[in-house]
Amino acid sequence: MSGNNKEDLIRRLNRIKGQVEGIVRMVESPKHVVDIFHQITAAKKALDSAGRIILENYIRDNLTSVTKSKEESAKVREIIEIMEKF
Repeated sequence: MSGNNKEDLIRRLNRIKGQVEGIVRMVESPKHVVDIFHQITAAKKALDSAGRIILENYIRDNLTSVTKSKEESAKVREIIEIMEKF
């Protein structure tokens, strides 16, 4: 994973960590259950997004380096685009 991508991912993960710490505080104090679940949902979506970024970088770093033709590289891009839609 390149330097900029890695730094962006670390910032994203630190924000997620802050979200989870906020959820802990909400559970410790009397907060409405619906509010807690909204925050849990947001944290789960953020974590899923971070996972997609990691997988995309893995695909780009590993599969693109072994492809021998432009057509194969285009297929790698197509796989990533499909994955992003999923």
